[in-house]
Amino acid sequence: MNKKLSVLIVDDDISLGDSLADILETTGHDIKFVSSGNDALSTIKKSEYDVILMDIRMPGMNGVETLIHIKEQSPLTSVVMITAFAEDELVSQAREEGALDILAKPLDIDKIMGFLKKQELLKTIFIVDDDYAFCNSLKDAIEINNYEVTFVHSAQEAIDKIENQMYGIVLLDMKLNGKNGLEVADAIKKNGYKCAIVLMSAYKKEFQPLLDDVDKKIDFIEKPFEIDDILKLLCKVSNKRLKKVLS
Repeated sequence: MNKKLSVLIVDDDISLGDSLADILETTGHDIKFVSSGNDALSTIKKSEYDVILMDIRMPGMNGVETLIHIKEQSPLTSVVMITAFAEDELVSQAREEGALDILAKPLDIDKIMGFLKKQELLKTIFIVDDDYAFCNSLKDAIEINNYEVTFVHSAQEAIDKIENQMYGIVLLDMKLNGKNGLEVADAIKKNGYKCAIVLMSAYKKEFQPLLDDVDKKIDFIEKPFEIDDILKLLCKVSNKRLKKVLS
């Protein structure tokens, strides 16, 4: 079972905010609504949120000003701005300051629901690596950031597991019990699974010729890496896919 998402709605339109919160609560996620930028900043100081849906034009601190402060406090949070003014100068500023996307009012609820469903899936991580200690430590470090993590230690286990369970992102070692991890990546793609794949290896030079031929949709991170580096990469990989849902 996937972990619940925590979603913060920020809008000075109380009626719209309450209605959106009521609708999104049917998804089973944790939803909170506040009506100002200042309240949003106070709220995220107390709790971290996976997703923030925020109006651009608000009295006092507008949405872009609030976004700048949010990105300082919680840079990996997905922030989607909402507006009734498509040509507003603030729209351009919001994109420059790191908004994932801009949604027009009246809101397309089906699109928002699809976005949350995709975000929920992208919070499920599947690690495939034959180093037991590495898997355990990486799992613990990632799960603190509200991901759900599963791991296996061989290519065959990975293929068997992924046939029965959907995952958003696969972290895949290039060397698996003497086998090439790319075989697993090929099996995943041939079976039509839509998960994102991130290849990992401490032997980048050895695998460079193979990496040069790898599908450009597959990302790579070199071992050893800092936890902040993998979290940033997971955010980057997720954002690319989330933008497609919102487009």
